[in-house]
Amino acid sequence: MTTPFDSPGRFGDSMLGSATWGRANGGRLTMAEQSRFAMQTVVAHLRLQWQGRGAMSDDMRQRWSRLEPDRIELPDTPTVARALELLQQSVPVWLCRHSLRTWAWSTLLAQRDALKQDAEVLAVSCLLHDIALLPNGRPPASLRCACFAIDGGQRARLFLQEQGWADSRALAVENAICLHMNPRVPPGAGIEAHLLQQAAAMDVVGARVNGIDAASRHAVLVRYPRTGFAQRMSEAMRLQAKRAPDTRTRLLWRMGFERAIRRSIWQE
Repeated sequence: MTTPFDSPGRFGDSMLGSATWGRANGGRLTMAEQSRFAMQTVVAHLRLQWQGRGAMSDDMRQRWSRLEPDRIELPDTPTVARALELLQQSVPVWLCRHSLRTWAWSTLLAQRDALKQDAEVLAVSCLLHDIALLPNGRPPASLRCACFAIDGGQRARLFLQEQGWADSRALAVENAICLHMNPRVPPGAGIEAHLLQQAAAMDVVGARVNGIDAASRHAVLVRYPRTGFAQRMSEAMRLQAKRAPDTRTRLLWRMGFERAIRRSIWQE
């Protein structure tokens, strides 16, 4: 059955929130897109509730019991090392830890769902997905991209081009970052984009957190603590919503995103 989220093509070129979409409009939603995005958000929330109540299959239970948190080390490549350095130079510690937890959750979700990802593409996408979240003193009028996710995706693509990456892999990272603010990203839009969105949502609002066993969750949180994260993320998103009208962030904020952050099951 086709849903409002599904889009053909490896990178979901026509998908709301994609890199192609963002290059055309800077992340600004039309009125029709605002209505569609709101519907997608409600449907995604209902789907998560339904999945949370469903019984776990034997196969899924076996995968869950075999998660290996020791395998969440970042790929040992020059580009990943430079991406981590860029992250650490660009954002505060609390946001660095969020990006690193997002990498960890994405790796565990890939294990759980038996997905085959490009580990380097996924790592860079996770590390840089919020690189443009904080304003860094720039006035809104100076922003070519209204949406921080679109801005961040384009920055990541330029960074990777400087590292000599092929256009196709740089686009995969850009697209994953651009799409991560969507309520759902199907695997057909790219396995790495799908995993980034799932992992970021897990870390921010607790989506699918029960799909990761307690021991694995503990291992990640010991390595990358959440101290004060909910408050800081709520403030960052509030500022983005204020600065960026007609974006996904503003619409999510109006739909209760702050409550979702503060009421997640994470303990801080």
